[in-house]
Amino acid sequence: MTVAVACSVLLLPACAGEQEASEKRHIASNFSELVDNALKDPTLQEFDRDVLERAKASGRINQADYDEAYGRFAQCMATAGKPVKLTKLSNGLYRIDNTPLADGESVQTAMSVMVKCQEGTINEIGELFGIQQGNPELLANADEVAYKCLNTKGLLDTEFSQEDFVKALNEPRNEDTNLQDRLPFDPYTDEAQACFVGANIVIGKGNT
Repeated sequence: MTVAVACSVLLLPACAGEQEASEKRHIASNFSELVDNALKDPTLQEFDRDVLERAKASGRINQADYDEAYGRFAQCMATAGKPVKLTKLSNGLYRIDNTPLADGESVQTAMSVMVKCQEGTINEIGELFGIQQGNPELLANADEVAYKCLNTKGLLDTEFSQEDFVKALNEPRNEDTNLQDRLPFDPYTDEAQACFVGANIVIGKGNT
């Protein structure tokens, strides 16, 4: 089983160090602050700047703008020969399933294509919409975000503590157990995946 945690600049600034995570519980005082910070990025392209300006005026990023951003990203990846599968979850967020590496292709090469296609598409818009949908409390700890969401959906209860949850996610892979065995719910259902993606935690199936 492969469990990967993706730390984004907007969602998880505390990923830079455990000390920061313990000192700062929230990433901003409100969502508008995050939008304003994103608009300061000098590398913004016309599309994402337009979307962010609308978000600044309305206080939210529209689902249609988010969908358009991911459509542009997917088209870029397809043109580059690395098509992705997008799965829309119950909270409106997309889970990305990448194309397997080609023979002789390095992870670095594949990542460089993805990074390039994220520019002017989902870099800012994807991050902010993810926070809007999956982390409305603007919490800095991804594990706390996911745990609260899963509790709200009734997928686990307080008897399974946040500490138990973190331990289950981080336990090393072995031949005798997989993530489904360590959690009291199926982590691959739409509802569970919505919580994980909303917390910017990527849970991918792999060999046990």
